[in-house]
Amino acid sequence: MSVSAQDVKTLREKTGAGIMDCKQALSESNGDLERAIRILREKGLAEAKKRAGREAKEGIITVVYSEDRNTVCMIEANCETDFVSRTDKYRDFVQNLALTVLDRGVETTQAIPEEVNHMLKEAIGTFGENVLLRKIARMNKTDADKSIFYHYIHLDGKVGVIVEFMLDDGGKKENEDFLEFAKNIALQVASMGPLSVSRDDFPKELLEEQKEIFNKQAKESGKPDNIIEKIVKGRMEKFFAEASLLGQKYVKDNNLTCSKYLAETERKAGVKIEVKRFVRFKLGEE
Repeated sequence: MSVSAQDVKTLREKTGAGIMDCKQALSESNGDLERAIRILREKGLAEAKKRAGREAKEGIITVVYSEDRNTVCMIEANCETDFVSRTDKYRDFVQNLALTVLDRGVETTQAIPEEVNHMLKEAIGTFGENVLLRKIARMNKTDADKSIFYHYIHLDGKVGVIVEFMLDDGGKKENEDFLEFAKNIALQVASMGPLSVSRDDFPKELLEEQKEIFNKQAKESGKPDNIIEKIVKGRMEKFFAEASLLGQKYVKDNNLTCSKYLAETERKAGVKIEVKRFVRFKLGEE
C-alpha cells in the first residue's frame, strides 16, 4: 500500500525509528499507526537481544529530585558512542529514565523493575546501540528541615556529584555565602575526587591497607625502623590531605584548605555547616 510522508513523519516522532523502518512498519500494518508502533517496538526488542552484549562505555550522568526536594537520585546511563550520547534525544531518554528510577524507589542496578528494563530495551531499538543503566545513587535527606542537597554535573555529563549539607539553622539555606560555598564544594568533589569528607571517615581496612603499602615502600629504602616509622607517618598525613575533602587544598585558592574555607563561610553566613556526605560518579568508572 501507499504510505504518506505525513504518516511516516508522525511515526518517527512517536518512536524515533528510521524512515525506512517506519515505511515498512506502516506498510505491514496497512497504515494502522498504533499497530505500526507495536511492530517497531517488537523489532526493537528483538534487536536489543543482539546488541545487549556489546560494550557501552559512553553515555551521560544526570541528577533528578523528588518534588519536595527531600530525595535526590543520580544515574549513569551508558551507550556505545559519544555521537549518540550528545544527542538531545538520548539526553531526554536519560532524564526520563532517571525520573522513573526515582519515582519507583530503585536503589541498585541489581534490582531494576520491569518498567525500567523495558525502557532500556526500547532505547536499544531506538538508538541502534547497546544501552545500559550502570550506576544508581539515591539519597534521602538526613533532616528535612536542616539538610540541603547540592549537585554538580561536570564535563557535560562525564562526572556527576551530589553533596548533602547540614545547617544548624535551616532558615539559612538560601544564604548567598552558603550557596556559593555549596556550589564550590560540589565542584571540588567533581574535579579533585576525594574519597571521604574528613580523615575520620575512612574505613579502617582502607587505612590499614594504605599504611601497609607505605611501610613496604619505606622498607625497600633500607633505612632503620625509627626512620621508616616517620616516613610512613608523613606519607599517611599526605594521603589524608589529598584524599579527604576537608583536608584538600581548595581548588579556587590554594592558600586555603577546604576545612578553612568551611570555617570562613560559617563566619560570613552566621551558621554552622556540616558537609554530611557526598557521592561522585565518573563515566565508565567502576
